[in-house]
Amino acid sequence: KKPTPPAPTPAAAPSPPAPPTPAPAPAAPAAPPAPAKESAAVSGLASLGNPPPEYPGLALRRSWEGRVILRIKVLPNGRAGSVEVTKSSGKPALDDAAVEAVRNWKFIPAKRGDTPIEGFATQTIDFKLPE
Repeated sequence: KKPTPPAPTPAAAPSPPAPPTPAPAPAAPAAPPAPAKESAAVSGLASLGNPPPEYPGLALRRSWEGRVILRIKVLPNGRAGSVEVTKSSGKPALDDAAVEAVRNWKFIPAKRGDTPIEGFATQTIDFKLPE
């Protein structure tokens, strides 16, 4: 008898004929029969309970408002690997507060098939003064 998997996957490495090989075992049950698809990293202010940035005291006193757009490298564990400002609010205090908050956020990582991988997400932070 030849041990063969029920649905070979194109992503699987050629397996030796010996059945008790530990390396391919984790990938085989989770591998879909079709080629693995990649998903983008997802940022989640509301969905993951990430707290909004703290409004800087200086910005409140001076009535500064602004929008900061960030590019976040999301690691496979869902943490931010790096956070960079792609569009500044024009006020360094607001930009810094946005970056500092997002560094501590948790994200849904990108995936290749069922495996979390590094990816990128964009997040817009709006600083609006309380009414």
